[in-house]
Amino acid sequence: FNRKRLRMKSNTSDFYIVIIPIVILVCLAWTYLFVFSNEMDMDMSSMDMSSMSMNNDMNMESQDMDMNNEMDMDMSTMDMNNDMNIESLNKFSLFAMPMNGNWTVNDFIVMNLMWIIMMFAMMFPSSLMFLFLFYSMRRNMAIVKNPKSEIVLLSLMYFSIWTLFSITACYLQYIFHNYSVVNMMGAYTSNKAAAITLIGAGLFQFSSFKDACLEKCRNPLAFIMGTKINSKFDVLKIGLLHGLYCLGCCWALMLILFVNGVMNMLWVVILTIAVLSEKIIPFEKLTSRFFGLILVFWGSYLIFI
Repeated sequence: FNRKRLRMKSNTSDFYIVIIPIVILVCLAWTYLFVFSNEMDMDMSSMDMSSMSMNNDMNMESQDMDMNNEMDMDMSTMDMNNDMNIESLNKFSLFAMPMNGNWTVNDFIVMNLMWIIMMFAMMFPSSLMFLFLFYSMRRNMAIVKNPKSEIVLLSLMYFSIWTLFSITACYLQYIFHNYSVVNMMGAYTSNKAAAITLIGAGLFQFSSFKDACLEKCRNPLAFIMGTKINSKFDVLKIGLLHGLYCLGCCWALMLILFVNGVMNMLWVVILTIAVLSEKIIPFEKLTSRFFGLILVFWGSYLIFI
């Protein structure tokens, strides 16, 4: 009995050795997002203040100078301010969303990093149940020598799937940005585009594809037991398949980030709660149907206002 108890304690501690770093990384990811959001708000405020200051200077100068001198000074002031703004916006920072019209290589790096960290922060909390169940099954099998390494492999495959999605979403934002479909904050510039996205995501909540993917996410035990695991390759395969099911379940919800802004932190938190509740609230399809109705009604409302 004592040996069994010691073994259970050892297995539990091994699991926490793997899971605790993941939880810490998720917390760090959320910290980054909040810092990123605050820095972005400060940049927008400074741009507004700079614009107001420039306008005030122009008004004061217009009272003391002739028309010709006023034009020269105004143009010089505007050029200096524009040069300063462009220089400040082009500085590389891991916490700065691109504010100008054209994205540079630095902007792509920052935005890709932001999307990857955001997807990690939003999606990994819902994967902890899958990792826990997988470890619980594998730790007591005699053929399994190192269940911790299998958890790491699963996490890496899961992370890889969402990294690819993040890169795709970032490129989509770049295209939208170039064609003025979204503004500098990553939010749609027209109600029509927002309405189409919301209605499309809402209808997707009622699709059989959504149901099939959500079933795998809500019942990972059945998914794990239905797959043979004879090697590390099989573990990678399970991680890949479950990551794809998770992506298939949630991709439409992730795209509605463009409705209120990619870095609207309140919106990011709401979507994270929605994704998590779909997978843990014990009402099967009712939760996803409820969200689907909200999205369809919201999109319909935007069409008619």
